[in-house]
Amino acid sequence: MAQNEKQCLVCKRSLSGKGKYGVCPDCINKYGTPIAALTSVGIVFVGKKLLKGGGKVVKAAWNMYRNIKG
Repeated sequence: MAQNEKQCLVCKRSLSGKGKYGVCPDCINKYGTPIAALTSVGIVFVGKKLLKGGGKVVKAAWNMYRNIKG
């Protein structure tokens, strides 16, 4: 195996072609769906928290910006 050949990050199988994520198609099918589901749940959770306390987040970010800027 050549040194510049890419390997799957999970199963260490050699990848052919351009692998965007560094993971073989079998591993994407095996692990991709649960990860996508957890990510979407996380995005919904964070979105709800931002809508609920959005004013506080914006105010805190603005204060942090002012403190950094001087």
